[in-house]
Amino acid sequence: MRNNIAKFTITLALLLVNSLGYTQNLIYPQKIDSNNQIIVHTGYTLSYNETYEQANWVTYMLCASDLDSATAIRKNYFKPDALIKTGSAELSDYVGSGYDRGHLSPAGNYIENQVEMDESFYMSNISPQDPSFNRGIWKRLENYERELAVEKDTIYVITGGILKGDLKTIGDNEVAVPEYFFKIFYNDSFILCFLIKNEKSSVSIFDFIQPLTKIEEESGLMFTLH
Repeated sequence: MRNNIAKFTITLALLLVNSLGYTQNLIYPQKIDSNNQIIVHTGYTLSYNETYEQANWVTYMLCASDLDSATAIRKNYFKPDALIKTGSAELSDYVGSGYDRGHLSPAGNYIENQVEMDESFYMSNISPQDPSFNRGIWKRLENYERELAVEKDTIYVITGGILKGDLKTIGDNEVAVPEYFFKIFYNDSFILCFLIKNEKSSVSIFDFIQPLTKIEEESGLMFTLH
């Protein structure tokens, strides 16, 4: 039986500039155990959970300027994340599983940066999703976040599966299949939260809006916005 994720506090630092001069949204959670490995990639930061073999959460900043022109090539090269000290899930875990390799930080957000596009295919950024969910309502939500970034100029996103309880698993690495996924969009003037079941849905994405407290309750995460 898998254990529930222990609660910890996430502090959102809105604007940090890394050594490359790239403005990036980073998260500083309280580290509790080995199920909270903080990994920083060029375009996103994640907390890896070895028990469930995927991210507790992925966070990133999305600007309107990131979506100006498509110069990066989508290679669909899914690969293990070498930065995960315990080893990430592998592509073979998904073969014949019936589940899509669902992006948490979408490849479609990185059309202007080849490095970020390629890094979006790390298996640490992937979670098992029902094909009709991944290609349906989840894709519509990803499209909406890009529309929102254009409208607001800059947004921040936190996303992940709800990892708790004895979930179904796939592959030799026993990658958990979340029953629900969440996304949080925010900047200094708004916050918008979604919680959607990992299944086909034809209703509006806006039917799945929830208060932040609901995301905290379901995910076991507590968010502190600064």
